[in-house]
Amino acid sequence: MAPKSSSKTSLDSFVKNRTLLIIAAIAMVSMIVLMVVNAVNFSPGGSGPNSNVQADLVMWGVWDDSNLMRNYISDFSALYPNVSITYRKLTIQEYEQELIDALAAGRGPDIFAMHHTWLGKHKDKMQPMPEEIMTLREYQERFLDVVHTDFIEDNQVWGFPLYTDTLSLFYNKDAFADAGITTPPETWEEFQDTVERLTKIDQFGNIDQAGVAMGTGENVVRSPDILSALMIQSGAQMNDPADPAQITFNQSARANGANTNPAQLALQFYTDFANPRKTVYTWNLAQNFSTDAFYEREAAMMLGYSYHVEQVKARSPRLNFDVAPLPQISTDQNLLGYANYWGYTTSVQSQHGAVAYEFLKYITEQENAQNYFLATKRPTARRDLVDMQSEDTEYGVFVDQTIFARSWKQPDNNAVDQIFIEAIDNVNRGLVSYQEAISNAQSEIQLIARQNRQ
Repeated sequence: MAPKSSSKTSLDSFVKNRTLLIIAAIAMVSMIVLMVVNAVNFSPGGSGPNSNVQADLVMWGVWDDSNLMRNYISDFSALYPNVSITYRKLTIQEYEQELIDALAAGRGPDIFAMHHTWLGKHKDKMQPMPEEIMTLREYQERFLDVVHTDFIEDNQVWGFPLYTDTLSLFYNKDAFADAGITTPPETWEEFQDTVERLTKIDQFGNIDQAGVAMGTGENVVRSPDILSALMIQSGAQMNDPADPAQITFNQSARANGANTNPAQLALQFYTDFANPRKTVYTWNLAQNFSTDAFYEREAAMMLGYSYHVEQVKARSPRLNFDVAPLPQISTDQNLLGYANYWGYTTSVQSQHGAVAYEFLKYITEQENAQNYFLATKRPTARRDLVDMQSEDTEYGVFVDQTIFARSWKQPDNNAVDQIFIEAIDNVNRGLVSYQEAISNAQSEIQLIARQNRQ
């Protein structure tokens, strides 16, 4: 009986081993098939089918050098061998009109640079990001709050920024030392005192040294941004939260038991620096353009952005200057900065919008975004890079402010610039009151917003 039992055991073992071999073979074949499928469908961002699309995309930009963008395109092409991207850099003077003309003629780019305010006037030329690329929550987790304000509308994403930039205070360290000032002002009250101590006016009323290049419209770089920042810090509600197309900054607000108009107070504060009857008088329309005055040591302070750092160095290599955060109403309140920057969007005419947005997602991945900062020194738009970039000794001040930077919905940034400049200088020339200037500005901007809706 023993041999018979041994024979049965061998047969069972053979059957069991054969079964295991068959199962293993099936598993191996399944794994190979899955690997092939994944290899075919893989794309960064999880929208697999896009990697198989054949597309020749055209991309237009303003600030990004061709060599820099060519590196991103080359790396992306390694992942998407069937996609080619041709990048063209235009000058800021020609860019917007040429873009409008090209899109009107049906020969516009698939991807184009957009100012952060452009949803108000160019939304009809854009297509939103497909949901397959990234969820709205993922987008909000990746980018800073100000990006949400500028690039999200109707619960859709309309573009990707490579950077943000923030308004900051440039100051001449030698001028500060001569006046016995050891630190830059942190509040606007301290700022006024600093201006008075730095200003030098001769016996004939001529300004030998301006404490700050500020107070006028035409000859101050980004004066509309400075006024916007002051209005927002003062508590002006620039847009109706329920309907951002409604311009609402000319409204009263309750503060310290009294009704005030924050926008009017901001305009008065700003123009005081160009008012000879005020103790902070330091600037007028006869002065050099603000950046030139700072380069040439005619002004001890100016307000500007990160790109002004290299401009100052190039124009005045020996100027001993530094950069400080934008002053605040009070350091005890929530800090508020002001942002001005560009991003990229996809044209409504593009037949390959998903792939175009896949590229925009790719170039804003963490590693690529950090490399962009190292190459350009433009502050990040990503939340997770703020701490790292804020350690930069030269540009960290601009990065730090991105967390609390704000902007507002403008129906046409160029028109708003001109309207604010006119409001400032009309007050300086005595043509209108603060109240009239703010009221007129809101009415004119609201009219543009209404026209955009038609």
